[in-house]
Amino acid sequence: MPTQESGHLRLFAGHNDHHSDDSSEIQSRPYLRRDDSVSDDPNDLVYRVQAILNNGVDILHASAAALYLIDDETRHLLLQVPSSLGAVSNWEYKRQLKSAHGDLKALTGHVVTIQNSERMKHWNAPTEFPSAVCIPVVDGMVPLGTLWFFFEEPEAGNDHVTKMAELIGSHIESELNRAEPEPIGNQSSALKYGMLWQQNRLPNPSIDCDQWLLRGHVSQNSALTSGFFDWDFTDERISATLGVAQGSVIEAAFTAASVQTASRCYTKLTQKPSEVLESTNQSIWTGGIGDQFASMVNIQTTSDGAQLQLSAAGDCRVLLIKSQENVSVAQYGPDLGTVDAGDYEDVELLLDSGDTLGVFSDSAWDAVSHRFDPSNGNELCGEDLQHLFSELKNTLSYSESLTDAVFILLQKV
Repeated sequence: MPTQESGHLRLFAGHNDHHSDDSSEIQSRPYLRRDDSVSDDPNDLVYRVQAILNNGVDILHASAAALYLIDDETRHLLLQVPSSLGAVSNWEYKRQLKSAHGDLKALTGHVVTIQNSERMKHWNAPTEFPSAVCIPVVDGMVPLGTLWFFFEEPEAGNDHVTKMAELIGSHIESELNRAEPEPIGNQSSALKYGMLWQQNRLPNPSIDCDQWLLRGHVSQNSALTSGFFDWDFTDERISATLGVAQGSVIEAAFTAASVQTASRCYTKLTQKPSEVLESTNQSIWTGGIGDQFASMVNIQTTSDGAQLQLSAAGDCRVLLIKSQENVSVAQYGPDLGTVDAGDYEDVELLLDSGDTLGVFSDSAWDAVSHRFDPSNGNELCGEDLQHLFSELKNTLSYSESLTDAVFILLQKV
């Protein structure tokens, strides 16, 4: 149903990619040529896919269309074939998957319709038009990429358009699958789908409210992650949660999903962080078989910024970043799932304007504390939140092995 906003074959092994800055990513998927030298040979996959796109643009009365495929590292969406009709000069050729919000929504099985230019920015579309439709391109349950149609008129994505777009997408899927030397529903592809599923469960990483600025990041390189962050908003309060599960990769990923789901439920039922932790702990303790353990921090603050409470379990680090000093503030209870009653405690804080509360998983803090060492005069500074956010993300990106590094930042305006 349409939602309102809401090894593979490398076919052209000798072709140069003029638009990607990392040719190593062109490995095993059926990547298509992205230059102007499209063959007239009907046996050429690029020719056939572009012909489908051009026909789709004509049928839908669209202005342009483009096919993006996911790279083998599941980090980027790479432009494969834009329609030759209604040429667009400012295509985004290589896009970060984690920030491609519209594509991520589509890759979970939805058609995303974007009805105006403001929503186009919200969904981070690959080019600018008054309206657009994004549909998933899949093989069975395995996501391959996304197909975009763009329109000159606002609110062009009605039910008829979305249904026709899905049919066009199915035609392209058939062409891509016909080029495959073997079925792609293998273990690697299933892992990629799991990563996309995890990414779709995360909220918007940057939220600006009247009294609070919120930022969150999970280091998800080329594997499933065991960490998550989450926000919850009402008229009276804001809640932020960070969690990290323990265990092997698959086991920890499932545990993290269970903890995130439980914490979302209890956050809506209580305004005390310690009760959120206690209830989540009870869910794991009584519902599991003794093999699920996790660290978690829940923060509750009033929307007007007058009061902030937090409670922490396990191996996380909570740091109050002030202009003159950084202070560790939390009292840490036992890991979730290790005891039947954690007796978690609430800590109340009063933040001044410009103060930033940082919450880090254990591995994230190891990387961050190594990078920002006060003994070398390199102290964490939260006055410029966006700069701090970028610096922390860059620090974590240096380690490809991190799968449980997650942090959140809350700054008082």
